[in-house]
This record gives sequence, structure tokens and C-alpha cells, in this order.
Amino acid sequence: MPRSELAQRIYLQLEQMGPKERQLAEFLLTHEAELAIYSSADMARLARVSKPVVSRFFKRLGYDSFAEVRQDLRKVQTSGSPLLADQQPADIGTLLANHQAQEARNWQQTLTDLQRLPLDAIAETMCSVRQIKVIGFRNSYPVALHWRQQLLQLRAGVDIVPQPGQTLAEELSQLTEQDLVIMVAMRRRPVNVKRIMQWLGKSPAKCLLITDPSGLEHAIHADWTLTCHQISPGGFASYASAMAVVSLMSNLCQQKLSDDSRVQAIDELFDLMDELEPSLGG
Repeated sequence: MPRSELAQRIYLQLEQMGPKERQLAEFLLTHEAELAIYSSADMARLARVSKPVVSRFFKRLGYDSFAEVRQDLRKVQTSGSPLLADQQPADIGTLLANHQAQEARNWQQTLTDLQRLPLDAIAETMCSVRQIKVIGFRNSYPVALHWRQQLLQLRAGVDIVPQPGQTLAEELSQLTEQDLVIMVAMRRRPVNVKRIMQWLGKSPAKCLLITDPSGLEHAIHADWTLTCHQISPGGFASYASAMAVVSLMSNLCQQKLSDDSRVQAIDELFDLMDELEPSLGG
């Protein structure tokens, strides 16, 4: 279960919330450790919703005033880590059911957000640019690495940066309007993500940001933003929707690249070097 009274109230009503309320709810749940120092105006700005949305949201949860919200938050001793959540034991059946239900909600909300975007145009850019640089730190790195691996099956010129022993400045200094940077910036990002995104917003290259609702403050510096929802019944955030978005966008790119000679060449080299286990039945 969530660790604070506020989080418990949010989870009880999460399924009935509209898009803006859910966006605010996910911001609050992923920033619970810092909320006691924020004003209601800060929350509205960081969650990218209006002040009236914040006011209605807390009234919906049963709070008479924002001061009452802060009082609840200050009762909870936190250090910012989701692992400090007060988890109540649950039987395996309940745990599986809770995860299944939450993952379904995460993916449905992610799809709803994606439908507002020009996905064809994004995929076309991913196929046609001269090179793609993929960036991801901490928990975002596995998502970035997987995306690079998927795209590398389809086209050349895809790198994850910075490489060991290199700096971002060395990797990004020569970007042109013919290049694309994919920034994977899921929750609990390093502070330098803000500086990098500000620089990318001024660079000639296109920028595709993939983040969760808590990172939408960086969207102003990106050409496109893919929002992935990460709420989890436990202390660890879910990356299932982020990985699914990587698969979706990679499949869109595959449809647009009619020449499969690169894939065939890679498969032939796999066979020659005997690098992969054989598939079932083959």
C-alpha cells in the first residue's frame, strides 16, 4: 500500500479520474518525497495542469484546504526513495491481480496520450535522419539501450551516448538539422537532464523525448514527447509501457523501411558466427 494518507486517497479514486487529474495524480505519486515543500502553484506548474485543476483535485480527495494536504505529507518521514514505502504484505494472487490491473491502466493511458501525436511523422523522421543519438541515465538506460538495439536492426547510424570514456559534449557538438536525439528520461532523473534538454531545444537537431508525467516539464524543449505511465502497486516503478512504446515505434519504422537487406545481412552474419541460440523448431 502507499505510504501516505494522500497516496492512499489517490489510489482509491485513480480509476475514476479524468486525463488532467490522472496527470496530476501521477506527478504527486512519483514526487511524494518532495511534495511537502511545494506550493499548490508549484504543483500546477510542474505537473503541467491549471491551478483550478489542483484545487478541485484535492477537494475531490476530501481535503478542506491545501494546508491540510501539507500537514498529511509532513507526517511522513521520507528521503525520496520509493523503496521506503510502507508495504503491506499481500498473498501472491492479490499481488498478481493488482499488478495486472495497474499495468493495463498504465498502457491504456499511454495509448490515449500517443493517439494525440503524429506517430507516422515521428517514425518517418527516425527512418530518414542521418544519425540518431540515444541518451538515457540510471533507470532510463536499459530502455535507451533496448531502443538503440531495435533501431540498429533496421538502419545504420544509431548510437547510445555518451560512450565509456566520452562526454556528451564530444558526442553532440556536431549535430545538424539532419540528426535526431532520443532522450529517455523516466522518473528519478539526474539533475543534468534539465540542462541537456535546454541545450537540445536550441540545437539544430530534432529531439524526441520519452518520459513519464513527472518529466513533462522538459517537453517544451522537445519536438515530440512520448508519455509513458509508470504507476506500480509497490515501491518499484513499472517500465512495461516504456518498453512497449519502444516496440511500437520500432515496428512503425520497420513498416516504412521497405528494404530488408540490412536485416538479412545481420541474420546471415548471426548464422556465420553462430552467435544466437536457434529458434524453437529451427
